[in-house]
Amino acid sequence: MNIFQRISKLISANINHMLDAAEDPEVMIKQLIREMEESIIELRRETVKAIGQKKQLEKKIHMAKGHSGVLENKAALALEDGDEEFARTLLAKKLDADANVVSLENELHLAAELAEKMKADLAKLEDQVQSARRKKEELIRRKSAADAQMRTHQALQKSHEAMSTLAGSVTDIDNHTSAIESYKDKILQMEAEAEAAEELLKLETAGSEKDIELDKKVKQKAVDDELAKLKQKLSGNKS
Repeated sequence: MNIFQRISKLISANINHMLDAAEDPEVMIKQLIREMEESIIELRRETVKAIGQKKQLEKKIHMAKGHSGVLENKAALALEDGDEEFARTLLAKKLDADANVVSLENELHLAAELAEKMKADLAKLEDQVQSARRKKEELIRRKSAADAQMRTHQALQKSHEAMSTLAGSVTDIDNHTSAIESYKDKILQMEAEAEAAEELLKLETAGSEKDIELDKKVKQKAVDDELAKLKQKLSGNKS
């Protein structure tokens, strides 16, 4: 593909369509911009050549017309001098010069059209590359926004997971708290039962001590009674 075909393709390229069809739009737009910039350098060089060729043809035409005029003047002088044959020779050369002027003017017309077209294509390609650069900046912004949105989503996801974990921890704490309260109730019940048993033991012990004391008193009274009987008996024997 020559430069003009490539440039024509780049100028007519539908950037949005190309990016939509691309697997990686950012890579595609960078490659497209690179191709456009390289083509601009080539086209600018070729445009300079075309304009230079146009100017060169303009100079040749000017010189050819001047030469034709000189030949015509010389032919007039020869004719005035009566040298018609030489005048005819000079006029024949003038006709060749005039034909050359016509040919050069045709070339100039084509060269001028080509130079104008190349200048127009250069302007279009420069506009196209500017559009591609703007699209590249847009893609970068969109990618940055998408990345930021993704990071936000991930942060929210982590936050949600953390809250879920915390909620589970709170539930575990509540379960542990309930278990502890249940254990506390059991301990309080055991302490109450222990206190009740201790009180009962004290009551039972107090009753036993009273019985022992009563038994001692009963036994002491019996001893006292026996002692009195013995004293009475001894007293009766002495009598």
